[in-house]
Amino acid sequence: MIITETDKCLGKRLRQIREERGLSQEKLAREIGVVFQQIQKYEAGVNRISCSRLIKILEVFDISVIDFFAGLEIADRRLITEEEFLLFSAWRRHNPQTRQAILTLLGH
Repeated sequence: MIITETDKCLGKRLRQIREERGLSQEKLAREIGVVFQQIQKYEAGVNRISCSRLIKILEVFDISVIDFFAGLEIADRRLITEEEFLLFSAWRRHNPQTRQAILTLLGH
C-alpha cells in the first residue's frame, strides 16, 4: 500500500482532535476497538483510516464528518472552506421550521 499525503493529513487531523479532547492514544484505541499502536499508525499516516473506522472515531469525538474535515487542505485544495463550515454550523443551530424556510428561500 502506498501512503499518500492525504493519509498523512488525516492522521495529523486525528491527532489534533484527539489531543484537543484530552484523549490518550490508549483511550481512543479502547473506544474504537483497536490496539493503541493502530492509533499511532493512523496518526503517523502509516495506515489508512477506513471509512467505518472513521465513523467510530467521529462517534467517540462526538463530531460530524464536516467538523473532522473542516480546515483540512490536501494537495493545495481546502476540502471544506471556512464559509462552508460556518454555514453548516449555523444550520445546526436552527430549528426545523427555520431550516425549511431557508430551503424554500433557496428553491429546494
